[in-house]
Amino acid sequence: MRVVFLGTGSSLGTPMIGCTCVVCRSDDPHDKRLRASLYVESRSERILIDPGPDFRAQCLHHGITQIDTFLITHPHRDHIGGLDDTRAVYYAMDKRPLQFYAEDFTLEGIFKYYDYLFPREGNSHYHGAPQARFQHIEAFRSFATMKNKVIPLRGWHGSMPVTGFRIGRLIYLTDVKEVPAETAAFITPDDVLVLGALQQQPHAIHFNLDEALAFVEQTRPAQTFLTHIGHRMGKQADLEAQLPANVRPAYDGLVIEI
Repeated sequence: MRVVFLGTGSSLGTPMIGCTCVVCRSDDPHDKRLRASLYVESRSERILIDPGPDFRAQCLHHGITQIDTFLITHPHRDHIGGLDDTRAVYYAMDKRPLQFYAEDFTLEGIFKYYDYLFPREGNSHYHGAPQARFQHIEAFRSFATMKNKVIPLRGWHGSMPVTGFRIGRLIYLTDVKEVPAETAAFITPDDVLVLGALQQQPHAIHFNLDEALAFVEQTRPAQTFLTHIGHRMGKQADLEAQLPANVRPAYDGLVIEI
């Protein structure tokens, strides 16, 4: 399995508009973060988790033209803001219908914000709208994509549910403040965990660094990569120096093999 971190930033990205902090002014490319998104190649299937507002730039930068499966964690704009640009993927794949998998609360958000592309009922009359198939999924009920078995997991983003995903040994959990024991039980010592950790300071609806590290200590995966990192987390080099050996801050463009 090949995993590419297309974006590892928070909802406003880094650098943030108008900010002059040391992270936003950093010359280190590892401190430049687009909105969080993950690209997975497994068993000849190309999977994209969360087409956020930087989706177009991420695809162009990494040469991505084919996406077999879209997995969506929740309907906040930093996770679905690139859905309009899926039109280009549709044409690049010779108008093969796009395949989306999401829980009902996420699908409702997509139908609300992108009704001109993906109406709740019937077909879109918008010129260039892609054909799409939306698969309703439920937490802890596994489903099969084209080539992979996926298990949706539950997290809580404040009062909003959020969907995590297990694909083989990869577990993706972002935008979480609480993780139920039922989800934690899916994490084994053989797994690679991608976990959201926004900043050093406490936050109302996101894990901060201490909370993320406590969760890693509780679940003990083989390796953890932090994502959805905001500018208040500090510089990449400083963060790397303070983390245990089995935890790394991911960065845009990082590629790992599982």
